[in-house]
Amino acid sequence: MSQPAAIFDHDGNWIVECTVRDVSATGAKLELREDLALPKSFLLALTQTGGVRRSCETVWQLSIVAGVRFSTVQMATPLTRSTNKNGY
Repeated sequence: MSQPAAIFDHDGNWIVECTVRDVSATGAKLELREDLALPKSFLLALTQTGGVRRSCETVWQLSIVAGVRFSTVQMATPLTRSTNKNGY
C-alpha cells in the first residue's frame, strides 16, 4: 500500500506529509516524509483535500516509520484550517 496522507495537530496545523504503508480497522503504519518525532496524538488526513481526518495516537516510532492507533473519539465536523503546499 502506498497512499499519500498528511499529519496535523489537533488545532489543524500541518505537521508533516506521510505515506500510509499499511492500514487496518484499528490503526496504520506510516512512513514520514521527514525524520521528526510525532506528537502523542494527532490528526491523520487521508484525502488530498484533508476532509477525512482520523484522530490517532502514536504507538511506536523508529526514525521515519511509525505505528499509530486510531482513537475511538472522532471529530464531529471536518476541519477547514490551514493546508500545506500540496493541498493537505
